[in-house]
Amino acid sequence: MSADIEKQLDELKILTGTSKIIELANALGVARNTIQNWRTRGKIPERILIKAQQVANDSVNHSIVNNETKYIELDFYDVEVSAGSGSLVVQENQPEGIAFSRNFIINEIGVKPNNIFLMPVRGDSMAPTLQNQAIIMVNRIEEFTGDGIYVFRFDGQLMVKRLQFTKAGLSIVSDNETYEKWELTRKEMTTFDFEIIGEVVWAGQKI
Repeated sequence: MSADIEKQLDELKILTGTSKIIELANALGVARNTIQNWRTRGKIPERILIKAQQVANDSVNHSIVNNETKYIELDFYDVEVSAGSGSLVVQENQPEGIAFSRNFIINEIGVKPNNIFLMPVRGDSMAPTLQNQAIIMVNRIEEFTGDGIYVFRFDGQLMVKRLQFTKAGLSIVSDNETYEKWELTRKEMTTFDFEIIGEVVWAGQKI
């Protein structure tokens, strides 16, 4: 029995992710006796070598598809999102991806994966709901849709606050009672630099 043929069979096992001859035969779509014939002849057909490479490629592609199906890499924007008095945004770095379960995003959070991103919170005005350095998941929206916690820009400042609808416009509320709430009239919402970036739908933070 040629040492070369055994080496080639070992290489085929590695390519196909198998360890036993019967497993290798199944992966290549041949009978176990066929492999024994290769040993006797001391040669493995070229088409089998090509087949093994295809099996290896299919395994890699299948793994990639499964990862894309199960996990979603969200953009992380390291910007100054203030939960204090409001901090001027001076820089936005290139985002770094953080992965979440697709099932968690769609079924538990209830949002579209391509519509959300992550960013950090600075300050304590939203404590205890959002602590300083908390990571928030923001669902992009174009307008106020109901009472909740939102990331918004006002007069050049990016903030995260609780917004509540009022007859006059919006009430901006901090969960930390040491901070006073303030009002934004409908006119101010249209004449000032005001834009709702998105609604906070999830938060992660140290205990």
